[in-house]
Amino acid sequence: MRGKGGTPIQPAGRAASRLPHPGRARYNRTDVHLHQAAADMRAVILAAGDGGRLGDHTAATPKPLVPLRGRRLIDYTLAALADAGIRDVVVVTGYREGQVIDALCEGVDPRLSLTFVSNPCFEGQASLSLRAARRTCADAPFLLTMADHVLSSGLVTRLLSAAGGAAPGTSFVAADSALHSPDYTDEATKLSVAADGFVLAIGKRIANATALDAGAFVLAPEAWAAVDAVAEDCELSVIFSELARRRLLRAADVSGEFWYDIDTAEDLAAAAEILGAATSEPHGL
Repeated sequence: MRGKGGTPIQPAGRAASRLPHPGRARYNRTDVHLHQAAADMRAVILAAGDGGRLGDHTAATPKPLVPLRGRRLIDYTLAALADAGIRDVVVVTGYREGQVIDALCEGVDPRLSLTFVSNPCFEGQASLSLRAARRTCADAPFLLTMADHVLSSGLVTRLLSAAGGAAPGTSFVAADSALHSPDYTDEATKLSVAADGFVLAIGKRIANATALDAGAFVLAPEAWAAVDAVAEDCELSVIFSELARRRLLRAADVSGEFWYDIDTAEDLAAAAEILGAATSEPHGL
């Protein structure tokens, strides 16, 4: 497998056999309260961007529908949410949104109920997509993730578990402190986490990074005040930096769980190689 820059690396997180499969429920937790909390929580998937860094892959296909080992990118996210017990999902669309909506309406996991919200300013930063979802989840905590993050249900479950015992107003970011290739971490968003679990800084170029941002969050309603405090059109890390400044962002340790951020054609090829290895294992997809 090749990471960003072409250097051989190990997959981020646990073995790829942890990846979810659409329609195949693997939830076997005995914690009924956690399962109920997941069922009661809404998830938001940001799926509006044009995926320009994927080149020809997104010239006529929106990024959420780009094929990866016979499945669409967004299918991995949807399956992880469903396997973790999430039932209500908001998908924020933008680029070629008609294609996304039509495709998902025709082939959605039957365990999920989907709502679509449009971001007409999808050429801007991801904050605009988050703002577009506000009317659907302004008054309750919600799980936030991205259509281009392949992740496991185990990661989602551990994130929800950490957030379940939090003080009111605290938001959480999935934090991976496992070792990764420098070629991979160079492009990743990083976290500096204090000993008490609160995030001190978040960004691609921060000092004293102790973990990687795995691309999934549980946001409390109080997070909207941080959204209002920063520029309307900005990267998500600006919002999360404001949350960290207010001491309202904690790290949820998901080290060992699978995730992979797909930004480029090289990332897509690397993810395909991981999934190919998973299908050859006894407990693969």
